[in-house]
Amino acid sequence: MHNDRTEEQNITNDPSTVETKPRKKTMSEAALAANRANAKKCTGPKTRAGKFKSSLNALKHGAYSHNFILKTEDAGTFENFSKSFIDEFQPETPSELELLKQLISVAWRRNRMAELIQLRINQAIDTVIANSEPTAAAEITLQAYDRLEITQPSFARQEAHELRLANLFQRTLCRLNAIRDKKLRNETKFIRDRLSFAA
Repeated sequence: MHNDRTEEQNITNDPSTVETKPRKKTMSEAALAANRANAKKCTGPKTRAGKFKSSLNALKHGAYSHNFILKTEDAGTFENFSKSFIDEFQPETPSELELLKQLISVAWRRNRMAELIQLRINQAIDTVIANSEPTAAAEITLQAYDRLEITQPSFARQEAHELRLANLFQRTLCRLNAIRDKKLRNETKFIRDRLSFAA
């Protein structure tokens, strides 16, 4: 019994068995004041232009990519693709950004459809070559197209879909350019008015 009590005391006094509370780090008042001052400086963009520019990051760095790409497509390729459009058009207003998103989406989908059509043509050509005697290249291509006309999904429908996407791209591009032209005319008129007022 005495040994049990001694053993309990040893366990209680053993530093490895004593529960210690984690030390709370305390900051000096100067460090705390410096942290608060830095936090006020780093609150993100404050101007409309700055906020708008930061909203482009989601499109540049693929945050929207899940809306555009399939599981079999590469997100990095899409990022480069969309970045090239952003660099070219450099949108400055929400409406320009929205039209640019539509433009990127349509261009990406049209490229995808063109790839699928090309793949189907090449597969049909391979099938014709495998199943027939060697003939002229034009004859092989003609037989491949004939074969595609009777397969599902309809090859003609896929080509029509690609054409619709190309037309939609052109219409969206025209709307985007119209907005940019109107804005440019307004800015030019504003500058002319200011110059005539100053004269």
